[in-house]
Amino acid sequence: MKRLLFGVLLAAFVLSSCQKKEEGGVYDISLKTLDGQVIRLKDHRGKVIIVDFWATWCVPCRKSIPDFNRLKREFGDDLLIVGISKDDSPQDVREFEREIPIDYPVAMSNRRVEEAFGGILGLPTAFLINREGVVVKKVLGYKPYEFWKRNVQNLLR
Repeated sequence: MKRLLFGVLLAAFVLSSCQKKEEGGVYDISLKTLDGQVIRLKDHRGKVIIVDFWATWCVPCRKSIPDFNRLKREFGDDLLIVGISKDDSPQDVREFEREIPIDYPVAMSNRRVEEAFGGILGLPTAFLINREGVVVKKVLGYKPYEFWKRNVQNLLR
């Protein structure tokens, strides 16, 4: 009985974390990028979206950035990638970008954004959002380019 209850609760949690959240949720988030632009996720309906929480001091995060740059070049306007830095200041990120360029928008994290995504407990943590605005995957830790390419291709079909 305990296993059945655990299974039901686990299934409910997984399903609730992958549902569309248009009103007041993930899909309705606006982010101000380091270059001053505002990105509203809901304005990008029809695109696949990757939202990546990362930090300059996180070694696996540093490894992910060139892969995300490559994905952005490969998929162009069909894919929106947004990096959300958990660093202490935008200056830390700007200095980091001199070492490792980032070819997609970057915003700074805050409690509101993290709560909208259900909390960020480790880095990197990325969310894959389909064309309808549904979070279909929450990915903890580094995943190689091939993982992301396959998942984006599947959502673009």
